[in-house]
Amino acid sequence: MARANYAKELLAAICFPFALVVFEGSVLSVLVRLIYEGRVDDRLLNYASAFIAVVPALANVSSFAWVRLSHARDKIRAITILNSTMLALVVLLAFMPRNTAGLIAIAAIAIVARTCWAGFTTLRSTVWKQNYPDNARARITGRFGQVGPTLLAVLSLSLGAAMNAAERLDQHLANIALAFASFTSPLPDLSTLVFRVFVPVGAVIATVALVSWRRIRVRERRALSRAEAASDRASAPSFNPVRLIAVLRKDRAYDRFMTAQLLLGLGNIMSMSLLAIVLREVFSVTYFAGLLVSTAITLLVMPLSIPFWARLFDRTHILEFRAIHSWIFVVALSILLVATRLELFWLMVVFAILKGVAFGGGMLGWTLGHLDFAPKDQVTQYMGVHVTLTGLRGIIAWAFGVTLYEGLERLQTGAGTWIFTVCILMTLIGALMFVSQARHLRKRARVERTGDAPGSGPGEPPGA
Repeated sequence: MARANYAKELLAAICFPFALVVFEGSVLSVLVRLIYEGRVDDRLLNYASAFIAVVPALANVSSFAWVRLSHARDKIRAITILNSTMLALVVLLAFMPRNTAGLIAIAAIAIVARTCWAGFTTLRSTVWKQNYPDNARARITGRFGQVGPTLLAVLSLSLGAAMNAAERLDQHLANIALAFASFTSPLPDLSTLVFRVFVPVGAVIATVALVSWRRIRVRERRALSRAEAASDRASAPSFNPVRLIAVLRKDRAYDRFMTAQLLLGLGNIMSMSLLAIVLREVFSVTYFAGLLVSTAITLLVMPLSIPFWARLFDRTHILEFRAIHSWIFVVALSILLVATRLELFWLMVVFAILKGVAFGGGMLGWTLGHLDFAPKDQVTQYMGVHVTLTGLRGIIAWAFGVTLYEGLERLQTGAGTWIFTVCILMTLIGALMFVSQARHLRKRARVERTGDAPGSGPGEPPGA
């Protein structure tokens, strides 16, 4: 069953990026920042592009609802509904007008689509827990993580190159029209046409992924549903997001892990929300160059780093993994600060490479880290806590990040990039907290081997 499911999920991982590429936060943020430039208010455009960049994190606030809706129900059926909705929204996105109403509509479509994706990732973790063995799960799911980012990188660059070419052709046609004073017919907007063809075609290809996921079977599905249905009232998931706090109160080790993750994620998400803005305002990038640095390089490097991180992940607890992995983010953000202050575009390329290395490990830690804490019948709830807190980070990062950037720019033109100092500080504190927790984990493990330590509490792994 594991081999059969792996083959189906691999096919889905190959086809889904054709639709998902336009909902990748860094891709849509760059596209919106360039497409709507000069067509809407500049400040509104900065807030909108930053919002779209953090939408993947922001949408995760809905995770608690997906946990409740899927509790004791067929996970594959729920995943099929979510994926179908996303594909319909992809097609709708392609035909939004190029004005303020269209900009707002794109932001709304993005949040709904990524909300569906948040539900998918939340439910998928339970499927992975059931279908793949503990000692090989990171390597198996890491292969999906290699395929998806590579295709997203290639597709984003293809879209960027096509829109650059269409924009140049638009300019040539405009010049020709100026040469003939009598030419009064409206000229076609070729870059818009490219977008409106590229995106729906991707949605059609992604339907293969939809069909493939429908055919996946969950190991011991009925037993899992019975275990979830038998959960006592206190531990059963609820539509009330405050109920998620009960998980953290019950499992203090997971609470400490989430606190460190909150700070690490805040610094990273805030920097990502501003990337499209600084690429355009500091470096005046085109579609291709913007997508190259914001998305493609990072996604091409990710698959190369995943095998290394997967081997480390399978040998260690998530706390030890994060204690090592988090420092790559600290270094990457430090380079981003230097690059934007000195206006060195080649350093932005270095930043994108390091971000890809960090994201390779981050993908594993984000999707699998909670499994080192969660009891078998509460996997979806633990993932729900993690994903919902990621959404809260997105809200804080977007609102605080853009407002501070705009405020610094009003004080002095070009001063906005000093905000990356704040990002570095938060990420640094998160990394130090992981180091402290990993040290405590090792100390507890050594004591427990001597037989002197008390047993772990409910939901807490030995030594956590």
